Amino acid sequence: MAAPSPTAAPAADSGPRAAFALTAWSLIIITGLALALVRVMSINLPWHLATGRLAHETGHWPVVNTFSYTFPAYPVFQQYPIFQWAMWAIFRVAGWVGLSGATAIGWVAAFLLIARWAGPWRQGARFHVLWMLGLWALQRRMVLRPDMFSMLAFGAELLALDAFERGKTRALALVPLIHLCWVNSHQLWPLSLVVQGMFFADLVWRRDWRRARLVAVACVASALLTFVNPLGFKIVLGPMRTTQSYAIFRERVEELHRIWTLSHESWLALATGVPAAWALWRTRRTTPLFEWGVWLLSLALVLSAVRGLMFFGVVSVGIFQRCVLRTHAAGETMLPPISAVTRRFLGVLGMAFTLMATSGAVFYRWVHPQFSLGGTQPGFGRCIGGWSETATDFIRGAPPPGRMLNLGMGLGDNVIFWVPGMPVFVDSRLESYPPEFLADVISAETSDAVLARLITQYDAQWLFLTHARPAIRDRVVNLVHEGWRPVYVDSANIILVRPGTPATNAYVNAHGIDLRHAQPADLLADPPEIRKQQESSFGELITALRPDTAPRN
Repeated sequence: MAAPSPTAAPAADSGPRAAFALTAWSLIIITGLALALVRVMSINLPWHLATGRLAHETGHWPVVNTFSYTFPAYPVFQQYPIFQWAMWAIFRVAGWVGLSGATAIGWVAAFLLIARWAGPWRQGARFHVLWMLGLWALQRRMVLRPDMFSMLAFGAELLALDAFERGKTRALALVPLIHLCWVNSHQLWPLSLVVQGMFFADLVWRRDWRRARLVAVACVASALLTFVNPLGFKIVLGPMRTTQSYAIFRERVEELHRIWTLSHESWLALATGVPAAWALWRTRRTTPLFEWGVWLLSLALVLSAVRGLMFFGVVSVGIFQRCVLRTHAAGETMLPPISAVTRRFLGVLGMAFTLMATSGAVFYRWVHPQFSLGGTQPGFGRCIGGWSETATDFIRGAPPPGRMLNLGMGLGDNVIFWVPGMPVFVDSRLESYPPEFLADVISAETSDAVLARLITQYDAQWLFLTHARPAIRDRVVNLVHEGWRPVYVDSANIILVRPGTPATNAYVNAHGIDLRHAQPADLLADPPEIRKQQESSFGELITALRPDTAPRN
């Protein structure tokens, strides 16, 4: 006999319970909106918008590294056409404000999909403390990136499979369509096949052959639809390239760090994961293998990289709730009986925690926000910093002669978006370049010899560098002392031109600047925190260039 479903509709609740559920979920949603409604950051987004624009103009998505002069024929192993189409369409209609709105709506919707998979809203409200913790775990990824579409697809697929489990056979037809969207939205699409495979294995374990056959058909359909993407059959090479990127960039990219190296994320993982592990063990004889598999999958993701916390936090809370509701539906309890007074005290304590979490999110994001240049900033529109608008305005108005070499992969994204048609040296889409080349780019940030070799190999005549990073700042200082001439500088970026040819000499004569008397071109008057960070970054460059800012001839 099948275990009672934790998502079955409950009996009619009383008025106070309905009011409690409404209050709890309202606080959680307000918190989610406060956390997710942010100015859009430049992390990968310029590249995605530029790709959406190119597809809109040409009628197809690029399958090779169209934006680069170093490897223009290299396959783009990760495909994001649905994400890019959606973001470009929103941008064309509603601009930067619309993209901020899409960030908030998308992430809150992804959270609510998984919360609904965990059970009915009114019953789920009882677990509001854990759901608040799960929301804060998800918040670590709440920026406008394709990850959001992975979470939307993941939640939608769990809901469709759960509806099928509860007898709604037609819901299974949605699973291959969700998989198709996932394949064309984000690189984590293999998770879809894993989830479907675990669901099929669970049905086989229970010897539910009729439904197992239907799920097998859905799995085959999803597998075939995997190849309905711009890259075709080459899409299967994507996971391997992602693994190579992990190996190369794990120490440099925070989202690839091990979770135990980050204290805040570790505590969130423990706060959500330990209750789920305890509940699974307590109900090990009644919990379906599928739910065990989903939780273990999310555990594997969070152990492989901290970015997996966006799955692990909410999945752990969902699994805990499903275990508790299933146990209660069977007439049993998870904990020893407690008195009404103790229950009321714990309820008040829990609601106080949820109120504090909501108040903290609203206060520190909206009432008294902490602005970080190029980082998380509450509000609508484009993030202040990180987009290189002023620098790319200069490049667009007076492009230096010859090829550009950029250090700071995000600078390549910004050039791709703001200066259409100008090929870049490298951009942030790691799977669009050979691993050996990416390793050289990383080494060039700390090695003058490797940088000199790349400059010679690719005949770079001018450099676009982010001096805000100490390692690259050291390269800037050495290049200036070696004779490279600055023609532009702002609080984060600098453009250096190699003299020695008639074209570059003429350009330097027309646009050269003296760093001893230069002022950053992008200083803002407001907010004052941003202005202070800009001045500090620029001051560090000037200090590093002293005592001699003149080139050594």
